[in-house]
Amino acid sequence: MPVYQPNRVEYTITHGHVGIVREDGGILPAYWSHPDIGGTFPAVALLHDWWGITDVERRLANLFAQMGYYVIMPDLFTGQTARTPQEAIGLVEALGEQGFSCVNISLQTLEQHVRVNGNVAAVGLGMGGSLAYEAALERDDLEAAVAYYGFPQRYLGRFKDAKAPILAIFGDDDPYTRHKVIQRLQHELDQSVLEHEVVTIPNASRDFFREMTLPAGTIAWERTLAFLELYLGRPAQLTSLKSRS
Repeated sequence: MPVYQPNRVEYTITHGHVGIVREDGGILPAYWSHPDIGGTFPAVALLHDWWGITDVERRLANLFAQMGYYVIMPDLFTGQTARTPQEAIGLVEALGEQGFSCVNISLQTLEQHVRVNGNVAAVGLGMGGSLAYEAALERDDLEAAVAYYGFPQRYLGRFKDAKAPILAIFGDDDPYTRHKVIQRLQHELDQSVLEHEVVTIPNASRDFFREMTLPAGTIAWERTLAFLELYLGRPAQLTSLKSRS
């Protein structure tokens, strides 16, 4: 997946680690990335997979920031990462039902942030994709949700009542979400009053973004940017910069 986007302005960014204050006074650690200039931007809550925050997620957060998005990625595992599926399952089980409350406080933080223009999306990979689905079903103030694979089967029967537009992206060889599940997801979304998109990428499984030059990653990235620009718009500075070129 190339970083260079010839039809878009790319911003110099800053990134690092921050703490999000919970309602109970506790601190939720997060990775933070955004354009290194003033002004306000649309925002993305990036939700990591069951491996925890890895180089893949950090690189993706930085790419969103380069495109003009203010990004917060809550660390749902508070610094822990998994090296094997067994370790990942253990981290997910330890997280339990707390995952969505962490997503909620992250989205709430972005909605109220002085550097955010009020347009916010949830974007998630795998486990985070499931949480992005849940955010689109539960929150009234979300502009869009993007789920890379995830587990839509957990929410079947509810998608026709989604409160935000959803972009769901799968590989056609996904080992966990079979074609019949994707077809049912598409059928339910077709019954919604909102416009949704379901994309199946040929010759792909999961981990679209692990190798940045893979065709599946390029397709997923381009479809994501087009979807977010449709519902969140492009940053005001990007428009003004293009108008002067």
